Amino acid sequence: MFTRLLEAGTAAAAVVLFSVAVAEASDFPSFDDPQLAAGQQVWEGTCMSCHAYGIAGAPDPRDPTLWAPRLAQGKAVLYEHALNGFFGPDDTMMPERGGNPDLSDEEVKAAVDYMAAVAAQAIAEAGQ
Repeated sequence: MFTRLLEAGTAAAAVVLFSVAVAEASDFPSFDDPQLAAGQQVWEGTCMSCHAYGIAGAPDPRDPTLWAPRLAQGKAVLYEHALNGFFGPDDTMMPERGGNPDLSDEEVKAAVDYMAAVAAQAIAEAGQ
């Protein structure tokens, strides 16, 4: 009986894992601007793993309701949080440099610029 329950539980877990939506880089827009293209590369290599899934409360830049207030703070605040880390409300946490200490200031800022552009596009499309 235990073996059957274990097998059923394993099968159910597999169904849940395969039914979770997986974000792909192609789910996010690309831009012609070289700064934004560079930021997209950083985003895909570091930021996407949290921001595409909401890990630790990381806001998906495609969600206008999450990003409109962030953009209103200005890029200086966004850069500060991305470069130096940030503990936000409701136990959210942004690690310093997205958890990648090898990123330069310019790379982090390029990733922020990319996410801000994605968010601005999402806000415009939502008519906000």
